[in-house]
Amino acid sequence: MISAGGLVEKKFNKYTLNSRYINEEVLFKILNKNSTSKYGEKYNFNSIKSVDEYKSNVPITDYLDYELYINEMLKGEKNILITDDVEFFGHTSGTTGKQKLVPVTKKSREVGSKYMALLIERFAYNNLKNKWNYGRGLMLADTVMTTYSEGGVPICSATSGGMDAIKVILPKIYTSPYEVMKIKDKNAALYLHLLFALEDKNLTYISGVFISNVLDALRTLEDNAELLVRDIRRGSINRNLNIDGETRKKLNKCLKPNAGRADEIELEFSKGFEGICRRIWPKLIYIASVTGANFSIYDDMVNYYTGSVPIYSPAYASTEAMIGINPYISKIRYVIIPDTVFYEFIPVKESNKENPQTYCIDELKVGEKYEIIITSYAGFYRYRLGDVVKVVDYYNNSPEIEFLYRKNQALNMVSEKTTEDHLRESLSKTVKEFNLSLVDYTTLEDNRITPGRYVFYLEFNEEIPKSKIKFIENTLDKELQKANLAYGRFRKNNRLACLSINIVRRNTFDIIKRYLISKGVSKSQIKIPRVITNKKDILNILNDNSK
Repeated sequence: MISAGGLVEKKFNKYTLNSRYINEEVLFKILNKNSTSKYGEKYNFNSIKSVDEYKSNVPITDYLDYELYINEMLKGEKNILITDDVEFFGHTSGTTGKQKLVPVTKKSREVGSKYMALLIERFAYNNLKNKWNYGRGLMLADTVMTTYSEGGVPICSATSGGMDAIKVILPKIYTSPYEVMKIKDKNAALYLHLLFALEDKNLTYISGVFISNVLDALRTLEDNAELLVRDIRRGSINRNLNIDGETRKKLNKCLKPNAGRADEIELEFSKGFEGICRRIWPKLIYIASVTGANFSIYDDMVNYYTGSVPIYSPAYASTEAMIGINPYISKIRYVIIPDTVFYEFIPVKESNKENPQTYCIDELKVGEKYEIIITSYAGFYRYRLGDVVKVVDYYNNSPEIEFLYRKNQALNMVSEKTTEDHLRESLSKTVKEFNLSLVDYTTLEDNRITPGRYVFYLEFNEEIPKSKIKFIENTLDKELQKANLAYGRFRKNNRLACLSINIVRRNTFDIIKRYLISKGVSKSQIKIPRVITNKKDILNILNDNSK
């Protein structure tokens, strides 16, 4: 895989040197391929001969523009948005609103899969080759097929579809048998991922889509330490685990009694769980998981268990597209990949205009913030992804970006535009000030009073005395004024009231995760929404569990 990744790296370097040419080539491949589709005929793809003509002929879109087309495709209609057949419909996490169904074709999957499967591993090797041991990884992923469309096409998460496509090679690279990835119950799946990983003393890395997934697994390790030791000692899965009999039978065949390994693990567990990962997996060299931006609140908690094993945030991707890849372990930034989709970028200051000017991959300015627009092989044309990024450098001739926030995951009551980054920065400083251990959080715009205010729902590992909450509120409010100067101005002129804090009971956010899974969100795609406006079910859970 590392050798194959070297070949992909050479192509990647060639493509990024010629980013504009490669990216325009992608656009015209997409237009030519889909010119006879219903959408292609509507916008006369055959007549488009330049990027400027494409921008003039085809409007900027969002998901609502595609719902009627996708409904036709779900019924089995062909040649609607694309001429290729749909392999599966990927459903998004629904963090920022209603779950979207995104068509995925063989081509749209394959253009990104070589980067996910090979180049990520190659870049990890490039950064850590002096420690490399060629061992397997613990991959916290699932392949649960949620349902099927009326036309018989699977509907699942993009992660599920991707894993299912490479299931033949999974045992060679990951510790978990394929059957574990098919288990629907979140807690049972995490337990089994850990059980099989504990069998492998030479584990090289732990990987999850998001760093919050990794943290959930490490908390499961601590909570189930005794049972895990017992199952390894006996070489069979305990009867308390919520799995069906056939799955249990298959997985038990993969286990055998291992008293020696059980004794080793039990001894390390008895010493406590700070730095446990380095002790039970002495060859563990990195964690591969998306972090940074709003996910960075989980890093310190993961570091507690891992002994600060490096966290490599390998890729920037969505259900709609594979967008960027990170060549560095020491930095969280992504190089835009020129050959997966065609890109346009709207400067943030112009993103609210009716027909904003867009810029191509080689026209961006370092230090500027942009909203990303994509045209994909799977039928989205000039589509607003909803992500805001900052250009921090160039890698050859392709932009290096930092992800900042989702556009509709911002608090914006009086045009103050408080982003996830503002929330994260102010919360991190407040938690540090009071020496607290934050489990998770979300926020709400509250217009029931005048002036309006923000409400924070916070879960902590420790009990917070009621007498302390007002001090935390005032500190958090001051930190938020520093993080977002516009918020500070509106607070000073009494356009916004001081924020309010609701402390929720332990495991409240775990209840929210289980609720999201019950609604069809993949276990590996769960993201806690940072703004919960219009999410009444989640708000009810929070209010029911407020102290």
